[in-house]
Order: sequence, then C-alpha cells, then structure tokens
Amino acid sequence: MMNLLRKFIFIFILLNFCVNCSTTNTENTLSGPSININGPSDKYNILLIYELNKLTKNYVNENEYSLTVEIKYESKNVLDIRGSDSLNEIEGTVSFKLISLKTNKLIKKGNATKKINSGSITSLYGKDENENHIKERLTKSLSKKIYNKIKLYLN
Repeated sequence: MMNLLRKFIFIFILLNFCVNCSTTNTENTLSGPSININGPSDKYNILLIYELNKLTKNYVNENEYSLTVEIKYESKNVLDIRGSDSLNEIEGTVSFKLISLKTNKLIKKGNATKKINSGSITSLYGKDENENHIKERLTKSLSKKIYNKIKLYLN
C-alpha cells in the first residue's frame, strides 16, 4: 500500500513538473514589448506608465513605437454650501504622443481628461488621503482611455 502511494506521488510530481515546463517555454518565446512608454518620474506619472505597461504588455508587432505621456491635475471648489463645506472637483489631463520608431513619424497626439467630484471632509488627513485616492483612480482610468485611443493606430 505504501509503495503504491509513493508511485502515485512520484507520478503526480512528474506530471506537475512537465506542465510547468511547457508553460514557461511558451512564455519565453514571446518577443519583448514593442511599445516604449516614457514620461516624467513623479508618483502619478510612474503609476500611469505602469498601468499602460500592463495594458500593452501582450502587444507584439514588427513595428516599434514610442509613447510619451504626462499627467497633470487641477483642483477647484465647485459648490459652497452656506459658506462652510465645499464640494471639490479634481480634473486629470493626460497628454500623449505616439511615435513610430521605424519611420520616426508622429502617429497620434492628443489629450484625455476626466473629472471626479469629492465630498466635504473635515480632517486634514482625510482630505489628503481622499485626494491621493482620487488621483490614483483618475490615473488608472485615464491609462485605459489612452490605451483605447492608441489601440486603433497600432493595428
């Protein structure tokens, strides 16, 4: 009985190892990303580049492209309720340029904007954390917008 159990475990480990080997070999045959994404190196621009890299990591083409992106934020008070708490609006704007490295020509240039309203928070810590969270959400959403805009030109 014990011998049968040992054989079963050995076969299970062998099959599991072979399955892992076959998946790693197919992953290694893919070529590297053909879109080079660059921009400024502050917190939210790095997050934008990271999100765009995640979206474009499976894109493989014989042409290589360079995508330059930059995100900027603008905050303003939108609504004031009886002089006390105000409603804030944060607008994120991403400017981008897509250049073909093969021909060195500008393929697509543009902007993408998105606005988010934030409620009235009384504590200073809460306001800072809420603003950071809103900027991160805006960055992720704008990266998807940019990807959808350039996806049409890549194929």
